[in-house]
Amino acid sequence: MPLRREKIDISVERRVLSNLIMSTTLLGRCRKVGDPTLFETTLGKIVSTWVWDFYDKCGEAPKGAISDLYRQRASELKDADAEMVYTFLQSCSDEWLPTNEGMAEEMALKFFQGRSLAVLSDRLSRSVQANDVSGGFHAIADFVKPEIRKTEVVDMFGDVEAVSSAFDDEEDVVFEMPGELGRVIGPFIREDFVAVIGPPKSSKTWWLMVIAMQAALQGKAVLFVSLEMSKKQMVRRFWQMLQGRSRYGEEAPWPEFQECDEGVFRIVDGVATTRRVDVSDERIAKDMRDLRKMSRGGRLELRNYPTNSLTVRGLQAELKDMEVYENFVPEVIVVDYADIMDLGRGDSERDRINTTWKGLRGLASERKGVLVTASQTGRQTVGGNKDVGAADVAEDIRKVAHVTKLITLNHSMEEKARGICRVACETSRDGAPCIDQVVCTSCLAIGRPYLDFKLLSRVDMGQEEEYHDEESEERAPRRGSPRRRR
Repeated sequence: MPLRREKIDISVERRVLSNLIMSTTLLGRCRKVGDPTLFETTLGKIVSTWVWDFYDKCGEAPKGAISDLYRQRASELKDADAEMVYTFLQSCSDEWLPTNEGMAEEMALKFFQGRSLAVLSDRLSRSVQANDVSGGFHAIADFVKPEIRKTEVVDMFGDVEAVSSAFDDEEDVVFEMPGELGRVIGPFIREDFVAVIGPPKSSKTWWLMVIAMQAALQGKAVLFVSLEMSKKQMVRRFWQMLQGRSRYGEEAPWPEFQECDEGVFRIVDGVATTRRVDVSDERIAKDMRDLRKMSRGGRLELRNYPTNSLTVRGLQAELKDMEVYENFVPEVIVVDYADIMDLGRGDSERDRINTTWKGLRGLASERKGVLVTASQTGRQTVGGNKDVGAADVAEDIRKVAHVTKLITLNHSMEEKARGICRVACETSRDGAPCIDQVVCTSCLAIGRPYLDFKLLSRVDMGQEEEYHDEESEERAPRRGSPRRRR
């Protein structure tokens, strides 16, 4: 019986069961709290028994070996049960592997706790009906709440491994931006609540998109929620970004860095004739194949909602539905943007905004992932006359208290016209923040908020005359590159 890559609609019980089949980590964490008798269905009792027997014997999840277990033990089952198990296991695939172990653990724990209460309730009901008071109290006394032990003891004078592993960030880091961007912004850590702030029309949405894209290309499951754009607008923007092409093949500013002294760069202005996005079915299918291969299992899902229609609680409910019915558990959630969510009623608007941001911070922790949003800054930053700082966030300064990372976007009007943006990070949860900025050259016509970037400390920001390179003008542009005109 081969493993097939196929999505199925499953209940919470089946979702927990499929996660246990695929995840050794989850099996180990749930070994003491889970028990086959807690599954409600015959299917759950049968398959979970096989799974835990396999784990106890081999020390790992069965994964693809579940098919072999079926062949070995199907003869022990009634025909109807064997057929039911066979139908379930036919859909077993690598897609069942939980993308977020923390969320899978929480779902399993709540399931086992709920089922243990249901079993207790059933015992108590039977005791009451039988007038067996003693049996009812025995049932209560025997009840032990299923709980995964969270307390961990560390001997600070003797546990070498505990101290060493505390400085190993691999488990906490979800993804990083490339190069100097990653150095200045820092890694995106599990349970981070990140805000990108800047003046109106400072490309905040483009930066949210590029953050989402980087996470997906690094193998993460990403949900991008838009409260402004339509479905078609979102798809167009992301596909232009992916192909690095414009919608109409227009000319666009195309600044470049040029080394003027050793380790020092200046920005040379230029104009590029961009290539038009290729939306032929063949090209789209090829690009999608390449993206699946490049991302190593990453996934980027776009969802749009009308402005002021989505509450934090509504987002929680949507995420739960995705988890149970679609097997989609995003590790990175991007909301464009928090201030235009449904803030609810009552209190002042500032207080409702604060409550929303506080709720999103809690959601990042609850989902054991990264949540990224954006906010505008006040009128004092409009036009680029003043660089953006944490104190400039619009509406309510209390937003800053809830974020673990605050990314600022800055540019003067002149820099914006040239396609230049400066990115900094004012707040970082762990470690000393980098006080430098990153200077980015960009071309939004092709959906790229950065083409290249250098540390501000290495860039001479004085505007140079346009650079003419006759030799480069004679060369034909490389495939996939814009045709440049300086």
